[in-house]
Amino acid sequence: MNHRPSTIASAANERWQQLPMNEDLYADPLAGKSIPPQGLLPRLHFYGRRSGYLYAALSFVGRKSFSFWRWVAPAFTQRKIRAWLERPGRHILNLGGGSNTFDRWLTADMDPRADVYVDVTKPLPFPDTSVDVVYLEEVIEHISREQGTELLAECYRILKSDGVLRLTTPDLGAFARQFDGSVAFETKFNDIFYQHGHRYIYAKSGVRNSLSQAGFTAIADSSFRDKKSRYGYFDTHALRFSVSDSTMTQYWDAQKSS
Repeated sequence: MNHRPSTIASAANERWQQLPMNEDLYADPLAGKSIPPQGLLPRLHFYGRRSGYLYAALSFVGRKSFSFWRWVAPAFTQRKIRAWLERPGRHILNLGGGSNTFDRWLTADMDPRADVYVDVTKPLPFPDTSVDVVYLEEVIEHISREQGTELLAECYRILKSDGVLRLTTPDLGAFARQFDGSVAFETKFNDIFYQHGHRYIYAKSGVRNSLSQAGFTAIADSSFRDKKSRYGYFDTHALRFSVSDSTMTQYWDAQKSS
């Protein structure tokens, strides 16, 4: 189904403004973030309580040898995901979130510090309509455009009816508008693109088109920690990394129709 962008944004914003939000969640952006203690044994105990001691021990080895981790970690994936889905409450998936673990969601990534091993370039190991929220913070630019298209289709598949996708990614348009012809800006852009493993930088029109192609019909252009967005308080990338700049990033909410 095709919609004009203005109609999509208006309908989505109206819907999300009617949803309840907890203003306290905006007070401390990093409240609930998992911060491991110093020292090998305390850290092992910390991760053991969170993910199981065998998984924690293997992940420590995996940080030294990714080839080992890529071989052993997938054996735990389905069991850990099933256990997570059986828990009561909303199932919020931080997909491709690396070490960004919070008590509010399951972080899925190939990074050994994540809660569960998931490769976002492959079909996602989650059942259809099993997840309430998918959060993609600075992920989609790290894979090819074709892989990004497949990833968004997979996100749509695993979301429940009326499930929400919150997506952030660098904004090509913002870079173009701020380009002043200087060598300093040229260096900044190339550092952002190449030093962080980026594969494809999207314009806003490209993201909107990709979300629409994936099946999302309620699509809203948002902003950093947007209080009109039900899950805008998830945004922390620009706070956690000094290289980040929220003015160079685009933020989106998209909803799976019922």
